Amino acid sequence: MPWSSSGCGAVAKIRLILAALAAVFLLLMLRAVGWQAIGRHLLLVGWGWPLVLAPYFLVNLLGAMSWFTTINPRPPRLRLWHLFFYRLAGEAVNTATPTASLGGEPFKALLIEKHGIPLTAASASVVITKGVYALSLSLYICLGLALAPFLLALPEYWLLGLVLAAVGLVTGCILFVRLQKRGLGRLGLSFLKKIGVFPGFLEKREEAIQRFDDRMIAFYQEKQRNFYLALGLSGLAWFCHGLEVYVIFYLLGRPLGLMSSWCFDGLAQLITGLAFMIPANLGVQDAGSLLLALGFHLGAVLGGTFVVIRRFREAFYVAIGLVVLAWKK
Repeated sequence: MPWSSSGCGAVAKIRLILAALAAVFLLLMLRAVGWQAIGRHLLLVGWGWPLVLAPYFLVNLLGAMSWFTTINPRPPRLRLWHLFFYRLAGEAVNTATPTASLGGEPFKALLIEKHGIPLTAASASVVITKGVYALSLSLYICLGLALAPFLLALPEYWLLGLVLAAVGLVTGCILFVRLQKRGLGRLGLSFLKKIGVFPGFLEKREEAIQRFDDRMIAFYQEKQRNFYLALGLSGLAWFCHGLEVYVIFYLLGRPLGLMSSWCFDGLAQLITGLAFMIPANLGVQDAGSLLLALGFHLGAVLGGTFVVIRRFREAFYVAIGLVVLAWKK
């Protein structure tokens, strides 16, 4: 159908154009900061690169553990290390392709399906985990905002804008989880029918979508303890993500306290969320980190170096994820 092919293709092209523009903006931004100055500061990391990579290892491990708690039924041959690498593969697709951070989720479901899990159950676990991830992220961002007035001298209009953005994000995350409890798939189908946009391929999958909804609803009714455990593990993952900020600036010789690091990262995640349409959040994430570095009186050079280091770390784990994806195919 035209809606399902040309429409999606147009969106993908728009995202690629945005990515190209954002990449140019990023290069110009780093050039303005000064390549030589950034290079000198990169040398300060020295043998500390394993320390830079360690926090995201913990992030992915805790994320895999959170995912593990949402899988029902869970086959004996599915191990935590499988989910660790499958999560990297899915996140690599989310980062490297113009799919608005969603393209890797079907791959995660397909990868665990190979272990004997029905696809509807695999898909339900992925969607539940995505909801848990979004909810824990919104709480983490709220922590960053709560700390901001004590750690940053932000203009009132900046703080107000960030608060409004956070309110929108938290509302969206809560709504997403509540819709899962009520039957996300059925509600989506009903909405598409009402507006007269109902691709033919969905008609053939209505029964599967209903089974998918039943899996999610049963999880929330029968596995509430698992939900809160998954949420707690995902929350810990975000604190580890903030630990990365602490490690990087420590290696650069300008350490931030843990509270400042969590505030920095929480606000950075809020700004990054504004660029969900751009692959790898190019440009917006980096400009946000640079502005936050200035706000914490770290300077443009340290901010630019932080941006480069975080992109290096991201590229390292994306490469591992793509290797896993190629191997499993």
